[in-house]
Amino acid sequence: MSNASQIGRDSTPFIHQLGEQSRRVIELPVKFVGFWTAIVGPFVLLGLIGAGMAQQYPLLLAGLLVANLVGLVAGRDYKR
Repeated sequence: MSNASQIGRDSTPFIHQLGEQSRRVIELPVKFVGFWTAIVGPFVLLGLIGAGMAQQYPLLLAGLLVANLVGLVAGRDYKR
């Protein structure tokens, strides 16, 4: 057996573990922000509509709706 094949087999699990750790490090904050965006977003939207600013700033309303939907999808598995 050559040394090159041993290094190739031993380094594959390490690279896989490194990828899994990196994914978890990135995934948790994204889920956290998504979860809290989904929680707080509707209250901000209701305030915007209640203050009568929805007609003045329709792009802001649309952006907040999109952010809320993205937050719902991104934060759906937070703390499970």
